[in-house]
Amino acid sequence: MAIPTFLRPLHSLLFLAWPGLLACQSLVPGAHEFDEVHLLVASGEYTAAVEAAQARVRAEPNNAQARDEHRLASVAMLLDWGRQLSFLGYDEEALEAFGQARAFSLSPEFEADSSAGGSGLARTPDQPQQWIDKTRAKIASAWMERGEQLLAGGDLAEASDAFVMAAEYDSSLPGLEHVGANIKKRLEFHEGLAAEYYNEGISELRNGDLEVAGSRFSYADKYSHGEGRAKERLMEVKGELARRHVALGKTLEATGFFSAARVEYLTAVERDSDCAEAHEGLERMHGEAKAFEILKRGEMWVLREDWDRAEEVLLAGRETTEMQKAAFDQALTQLEDARTAEDYERALNFEHDFRFEQAIAQYKTVLDGRDFFLDARARLDTLRDTVEQVKALYGAQAAEQDLEKRQRLLREIESLWPDYKDIQDLLGTSGS
Repeated sequence: MAIPTFLRPLHSLLFLAWPGLLACQSLVPGAHEFDEVHLLVASGEYTAAVEAAQARVRAEPNNAQARDEHRLASVAMLLDWGRQLSFLGYDEEALEAFGQARAFSLSPEFEADSSAGGSGLARTPDQPQQWIDKTRAKIASAWMERGEQLLAGGDLAEASDAFVMAAEYDSSLPGLEHVGANIKKRLEFHEGLAAEYYNEGISELRNGDLEVAGSRFSYADKYSHGEGRAKERLMEVKGELARRHVALGKTLEATGFFSAARVEYLTAVERDSDCAEAHEGLERMHGEAKAFEILKRGEMWVLREDWDRAEEVLLAGRETTEMQKAAFDQALTQLEDARTAEDYERALNFEHDFRFEQAIAQYKTVLDGRDFFLDARARLDTLRDTVEQVKALYGAQAAEQDLEKRQRLLREIESLWPDYKDIQDLLGTSGS
């Protein structure tokens, strides 16, 4: 994580320190009791102390005391930065800061120059090393804790790496040696299991049982902790299984079983996430399976004889598919046939109820946009002829003066169209 801006050091000095660490041990009563640098260090204003010491060194580059004061302020500032970083959890950065402080305090340039005359400024205490030891122990403990968590989760390889890191920072941590030896034994045991499972996988691969071979290579990869040939073999098996599922998916797709094909493509993706054909098929079948559901919903509305809703659903669904347009066209044809059959039945009812004009209009509706439907055209032509014949007979009877002939004409009209106009009244009158 990024170091907060307020902790970023000046002049490329990266890290922190310990408030007042040197103030009580480096300052001694005497001629320098009220020195500005000493007072700033004593009050914890380490950056200001470094700046003041730098100004004095620039003004008196050959003054050994000025250089010692600069060292004192620099070590104090670095220790303070290091302490703050450690408190915030930036332990690696804190360790670097403490290392820089130690380098300043042990610099040969300063150690060789002791002309400060017993002031004590040329001798820096060992606090930097103490903080280094403390911080390294803290980092080691964190790696130890992480290793124990990984070990509890069964991740031996990562746990082993964590314990190695802990040992690099502090090899004296209690229990570190024991847990390291325990992991080594378990890793050796896992190595034997991995070899056994790998050999079983090869045998099953030779026998052509990819499913079992894949499971054995998976176990081998687990116990070899990602090392060796098991992962490579496992990927080969998964790739072949994915290709088989893709092939089956294409067969199902070609025969119209889109939902089943989608399951095969999905399984292929699970086997091999890099299989492009599986991803393409899955995306394709997602749309086709949805279209198939719309098709079935449209057919349901046809069965319920809700023609308008069925047509709306089927036309909308047809736009969502590339592979099922023929099925939608067939459903739309069935819809039109069912709707026309209903119109035909209505026309038959009109005809048998002697409502010939309404029957003619209904038969025209039945034949609208098509050349024929059952015997609708023949019935339409027959009804038209009947209507024309009845009209002619009606005119003839009206002009006929002979009552017997008129009665015969009226009876003929009655046989053709009993409800035509006032034919029943005329029959009653002529027969009286």
